[in-house]
Amino acid sequence: ISFNNEQIYYSQEKENNLALFFFKDGIREITFLKGFTREECEDFIKILNTDFENIALDDDVVTLFWEQDFEYIKYVVDEDALSDEEEEEGNRMTEEIKNKLHSDDDLLRAYHDGLKGPEQKVDSLVPISEDDFKHIVKEIEKGETYSDIERVTTILFELLYQTRERRFFAETVGFIENVITYCIKNADFKNTTYIINSTKSIIKAGDAADEKIKTIKKILVSINSETSINGISRVIDGDAKIEEGDFKAFVKHLDKTSIPHFMKLIGQLQSIRGRRLIIEVMSIIGSLDIETIAKGLNDRQWYVVRNIISILGRIADVKAIGYLTKTLSHPDQRVRKETVKTMGGIGGPNILPYLKQALNDKDSSVRMPVIRILGNTRTTSAKKILLTELSKRSFQSKEFSEKKEFYGAIANWKDQDVKDFLLEKLRKKRFWNRAKNDETRACAAYAVGILGYMEAIPFLEKTQNSRNKLLRTLSHTAIKQLTA
Repeated sequence: ISFNNEQIYYSQEKENNLALFFFKDGIREITFLKGFTREECEDFIKILNTDFENIALDDDVVTLFWEQDFEYIKYVVDEDALSDEEEEEGNRMTEEIKNKLHSDDDLLRAYHDGLKGPEQKVDSLVPISEDDFKHIVKEIEKGETYSDIERVTTILFELLYQTRERRFFAETVGFIENVITYCIKNADFKNTTYIINSTKSIIKAGDAADEKIKTIKKILVSINSETSINGISRVIDGDAKIEEGDFKAFVKHLDKTSIPHFMKLIGQLQSIRGRRLIIEVMSIIGSLDIETIAKGLNDRQWYVVRNIISILGRIADVKAIGYLTKTLSHPDQRVRKETVKTMGGIGGPNILPYLKQALNDKDSSVRMPVIRILGNTRTTSAKKILLTELSKRSFQSKEFSEKKEFYGAIANWKDQDVKDFLLEKLRKKRFWNRAKNDETRACAAYAVGILGYMEAIPFLEKTQNSRNKLLRTLSHTAIKQLTA
């Protein structure tokens, strides 16, 4: 573990290795931001103390970080990181499938042997007979599992191309739907996506009759059905291993008819991974029907509302702002906080009136993100809002941490009116309520240092001799910044 290119921790041991603890789950960088709180520190240490080996826990370090929603801890994850154990398990399963092919499945062995034979050029496909079809169907229906999904899928699509009878064609489509159901049940989203792509290729080619195309489209309808979505929920809420890249590729094939079914699941999923993946799903397909997504803002459960807000933030459509206005007055401060953060992420001039409203929130944990967002927008309108708040008589009574946040935000503008304002606050003395006033002067000194206002040095030299320790310290720090 290094900090500023200096090694601060090293261990060759695998046991109790702090660096390996993060690295094995894909974490490549951790940053602790200014303002790091005791509460977040304790939550961070709790994660370090988690006994992943001896406790039946399905989640990893990254998942626990995501669940905590740290404000002052940022981290970078290598999503492509794959453990050796997963690779070995994949190789072992591949060998098992190969062995099973050669021992149990006559149909697939015959198909495999046929592929090994010498190439023969044919003018056209030979239509499959009814007896042949029944034989293949009988083989497919043997048992409850498929020994090799790719080969079964290839056979089924070959049947689609060769079958002339309407009934046989519809039955084959039904078998393909069954294979999809089987794949989803076993978290095999790679083959599910392969089947869907093959289906879309047939539809796009347009070679089949309209009636057959209509039948094939039932496959695409089925993956968006409530039955299919419930099957997906059981998988992501369970302990099955899911390749998230394959899962996201599959989700991109879903349409807006699946959204209402996913909406029902947001408050029902029990695992952290399940809730995280459902948010990922809704973030990918949610833009197809934001109105339906926004209905979740009326849910009675605060965490469901917060998740919906998070989804709207990931979609980042400006139309979401209109729906989010109602949650600015939600009774739970965690929902209100998520609302202002999401509005800031979406951005645009339309959010300023709502951010101004949120500055009057009763909870400082909601107001603080608003201040930062206003400072980062760096527009004239945002500056005006901040200066108006800073000039209010009631501002003097705010907690020091919030005052400092305000002054740090206003320092994003190098305008002369901002410089004049800061200088005025720095020089202003009061006999009554002197301690609070010195806090404000200290904040002004802090902002002057960030701003790089050299003309303020003579005034800072005076305030660094103040009896007030806070004013003295921040004035000294500002002088060091300006003269460095």
